[in-house]
Amino acid sequence: MVKLRTLLVDDNKGFVVLAKHLLAAVPEVDVIGCGYDGFDAVRMSEELKPDLIIIDLAMPGMGGLQATRLIKAQDTPPRVIIASHYDDASHREHAAGAGADGFVNKQ
Repeated sequence: MVKLRTLLVDDNKGFVVLAKHLLAAVPEVDVIGCGYDGFDAVRMSEELKPDLIIIDLAMPGMGGLQATRLIKAQDTPPRVIIASHYDDASHREHAAGAGADGFVNKQ
């Protein structure tokens, strides 16, 4: 079975730990790395070549939207899912405009 190589990126370390724990129960998913800001996301995307990145929308330094734009400009970009507590039409539209492949509510 081929596993979906997944990178988790969120400035809330508790969320990263919980998401990693929950995804460990999904046999098709392999969490290959964790980052804590958009800079980590861009760097780790280039280095690890994940199939999927689940990234927070709002982070200090570089947020998920800017990171998504940079990641999607890579030669073979992964799928990017924005995860956020800010779940409304405007935030979903901004995520799509940045090139995100999906948007999920953290709750």
